[in-house]
Amino acid sequence: MSDIIIIQASEKFLSFNGDSQTALHLVESIREAYGCVDMPKMLNDFIFNIEVALQDAGVLDEHFNEV
Repeated sequence: MSDIIIIQASEKFLSFNGDSQTALHLVESIREAYGCVDMPKMLNDFIFNIEVALQDAGVLDEHFNEV
């Protein structure tokens, strides 16, 4: 069984504190919901901060692909 990796990220009034699988699911869900439409800057920055935290935890590589 793999260890649980906790991810923390925030942007202005948004914050995430949870496990890496939930973080990945949140990122994918929000990106899918917006599709080709630009999301608000604050939300985009928040999602990017989660992705960077996932990179720092070794869950995503430098190209934001799952390891």
